[in-house]
Amino acid sequence: MIPLFQPSCSDLEIRNVTQVLRSGWWGGGAWVVELEERFAERANARYAIAVNNCTNALQIVCEALGVRGGEVIMPALTFAATGLSGVHSGGKVVLADIDEDTLCIDWQDAMCKVSPDTRAIIPVWYAGTVALPQVPYPELGWFPVIEDCAHAAGSFLAGGYGQVACWSFNAVKNLATGDGGMITTFDGDLAARLRKLRRFGIDRGGWDFEIPEPGWKADMNDITAAIALAQLRRLNEMNEIRRKIVLTYLKGFADLKWLELPSWDVNSSWHMFVARTQRRDDLIAHMLARGVSAGMHYKPLNQHKIFGKHKELPVTDRVWKTLVTFPLYPDMTENDIEQVIDAVRSFHV
Repeated sequence: MIPLFQPSCSDLEIRNVTQVLRSGWWGGGAWVVELEERFAERANARYAIAVNNCTNALQIVCEALGVRGGEVIMPALTFAATGLSGVHSGGKVVLADIDEDTLCIDWQDAMCKVSPDTRAIIPVWYAGTVALPQVPYPELGWFPVIEDCAHAAGSFLAGGYGQVACWSFNAVKNLATGDGGMITTFDGDLAARLRKLRRFGIDRGGWDFEIPEPGWKADMNDITAAIALAQLRRLNEMNEIRRKIVLTYLKGFADLKWLELPSWDVNSSWHMFVARTQRRDDLIAHMLARGVSAGMHYKPLNQHKIFGKHKELPVTDRVWKTLVTFPLYPDMTENDIEQVIDAVRSFHV
């Protein structure tokens, strides 16, 4: 079975991890510090704070930015982690519709849902597409923008728009470590507070510490950082392979009238290849029977009772039922790609 996603491991990852294992220091140390420095440079940020996953990154940021008791606006088409970050931080999730072309947040709809209780807005760069507002919104100055960059490692402009950005190093992401994440920002005071919150809220090293506010156990270890440093070094190469696979898919499916293809975006990290068809479930079943994984990203947040009731989201409610995700990862062989294309093309509408 051709998997939907798969991390790419080279000798560099193995050598890095071996060094850490043999060093006798497996907790957070020099490797984490080096990763933070290099990732900040790559993301054109001033500060980077390594954490154990992107979910905790979002939650810690929401807490630090004062979401508690207020509203957080985010697109409905995202993984549950985005929504739960607002819930766990004591905020109310307000869902915005998505743009039909990019599948990212519809900025106009989001701004229509701004209220005196709005504390933050979290745009999600779906599949690696960075969809910034086409016109300036001065209202955004009233509250922080938290970029959900879980899909966007290597996407042009990702992390440079909001006050803070959260990144995922999950096992299936473009920069994969098994699990892990990063927070980037230009705000020194915010960075200092986030460093405390990621480790219990402790204010300094040594045994004689204080805990001014409760934090989390969300720091990264050197084993994870060693893998991340290798992946960061290889990120451009791996993303370029993804782009070539996407172009092959676009060419291979170009004549299928029943399949709506994503628009080519040279600036995207292409974390996922998501097409659309009215017979999504049938296509997924057909592909699985042909030995090719297929999936759907995501069941929208307004379909989960835990996030409460929301106003109508016409684009989200219509589009999500058509979405199908095809295999895409750097180590795909030419035979793998051909098998995916053949499986889709053999589907009879």
